[in-house]
Amino acid sequence: MSDRTLELAAIERGAGPTVTLIHGGVFHSGPAWAKNLGPLVQGGYRVIAVDRRGYGRSPGGDAGLVTVGLQARDVAGTLDLREVGASHLVGVSYGALVALELALLDPARILSMTLVEPTIFAWLRNDPDYEPWMQRFTELESLGVAGAPHELWLEPWLSLIDPAMAAALQPGSPAWPLVERALLREAKEERVSEYTPDPDALEALDIPAMIVNGADTEPALRVVGEQLTDRLPRAQHVEVPEAGHQLHAERSGPFNSLLATFLARATAATAP
Repeated sequence: MSDRTLELAAIERGAGPTVTLIHGGVFHSGPAWAKNLGPLVQGGYRVIAVDRRGYGRSPGGDAGLVTVGLQARDVAGTLDLREVGASHLVGVSYGALVALELALLDPARILSMTLVEPTIFAWLRNDPDYEPWMQRFTELESLGVAGAPHELWLEPWLSLIDPAMAAALQPGSPAWPLVERALLREAKEERVSEYTPDPDALEALDIPAMIVNGADTEPALRVVGEQLTDRLPRAQHVEVPEAGHQLHAERSGPFNSLLATFLARATAATAP
């Protein structure tokens, strides 16, 4: 298991309170946040959109397993090098796990966190309503980690999260080169199905939080979002209509407005 942190590549724009963006499992920071960076900069924020290790321009590091916690420390170290004392966090999908872990690691430096479609699926293991879904998800995930050809597992695995997204990320699609690169990271990162945040630390995480789900995403994701909201002391849960897993991109207008309102309130609450 790897334990050495890396400095991450990042897109940095604007000035003002810092907002750190952490992408998910396919698109690195440029394409992931293309529709969100501009509005945040125009809103008066310093935006730092990191590439997680092995994505975009960031190095992949050594061959050991990369945990969610180590990726959170990557982000923390990168912010330190950019002299960021405190930051809002926004993470999507796997990036939401990294953002959450960073907040748990060092809550004093976090102004707020917005977690879009967090994938804490380990919470569903003992839920009889989702046991078949979880079993299927884990089976397909195991095929990917083992290096099986993507034809055997990728589309049905993505379909368990968002069928429309799965249909869009097919060979020959504009995003397929990014999918192929992301597949190389599958066996090197902590599995989505195995990540579980510390429950006591969650209950003690006294920072403003917004958990966002798409109204058209799969029920398992909405259940996770609701459970996370219940376990955090200062969280609100919001659903974006007519949106799936990539809601920050496919419904960028409503999402940007929602985020702007939340960040403004959180920034005002922390002002001296």
